[in-house]
Amino acid sequence: MSDTTQKLEQQREAAKELVEFRDMAQRLASNSDFRRLIHDEYMVKDAARLAGMAGDPILDPQQRTDAMQMAMAAGHLRRFLSTTIQRGNKGEDDILAINQDLDEVRAEEAQD
Repeated sequence: MSDTTQKLEQQREAAKELVEFRDMAQRLASNSDFRRLIHDEYMVKDAARLAGMAGDPILDPQQRTDAMQMAMAAGHLRRFLSTTIQRGNKGEDDILAINQDLDEVRAEEAQD
C-alpha cells in the first residue's frame, strides 16, 4: 500500500467518524425526550431565565457573570450540535471524493 493510499484511507476513516457523529446528533435531535428536556427546557427556557438573571441588579457582579456564562453554555451546546451536523455533511461529501481518489490511485498503482 502506497503512502498516498494510506493517507486517503485515513482521511476516509476520519470522515466516516464525522458522519457517525452527525448521525448521533440527528438521532438526539429527533428524540422527543432530548427535544423536551435539553432543547425546550435547557436551551430555551433555562437560558432565557439565566440571561434575565444576568441583568438583575440585585445580584452581585460575580453572580451576574455566572448566570450569563451558564446561559451562554446552552448556546454553545446548540452551536456544537449544529457544527457536528455540518461537519458530518461535509464528511459524507468527502468520502465520495476520497473513494474516487482511491480508485484512481489504485488504478495507477496497478499499471506500474
